[in-house]
Amino acid sequence: MSIFKHTASGLPASFKDEYLNLIASWLLEEWRNTEDDMVRETDNAYTRGTARFGRQKQRISIECLSGRYPWLRVQNNSSDLVFSIVDIPCRFSNDNANAPKKRATLEVHPLQMSLIEETAPGEAARFVFVLDRGFDEASEPRVMLLGFSGSGKEVCRWTSGGVVRTLSEAKPSLPAPVQISKPSVTPKKRPADDDAAASIGT
Repeated sequence: MSIFKHTASGLPASFKDEYLNLIASWLLEEWRNTEDDMVRETDNAYTRGTARFGRQKQRISIECLSGRYPWLRVQNNSSDLVFSIVDIPCRFSNDNANAPKKRATLEVHPLQMSLIEETAPGEAARFVFVLDRGFDEASEPRVMLLGFSGSGKEVCRWTSGGVVRTLSEAKPSLPAPVQISKPSVTPKKRPADDDAAASIGT
């Protein structure tokens, strides 16, 4: 049995759009500010990437410590930040949502383990905000919240702006039943019966 109520979208009912859009706006703002600030010829993808991640992480921590959002709490403020929305732990990453490579997207943090152990199979139990720029990393950035089941399959997805897509775990397909007609049953004719019939002239 699930320890929290899910909506039809597959997300927890406590994940209000206003909460998700606010967190998405912080991640996007820090991403854009970093792109604007780091334009020197000594900047490269690495320096921008590390600065972007550090600023995003610090922004979430600062917003939490401000006390303005009682639904937001930081559970682990190290480099592998875990924050919770109404006590449900989440992580964030700058990654490709359709082909993720970052550990924060792919791996379960110890602080997320208890939720996974207590959530019903096939329901979202691990949540990661992903700032995605597409395969070529040239698209306009958008933030997605990916929900994974205990087995690691993506089962729901929210996109900044309020778009929700519900997925489901792949289940083995069984072959369709085949109708077989009922066999007709007739007595088997024995050779002895043919000989007896011939002897009496029938």
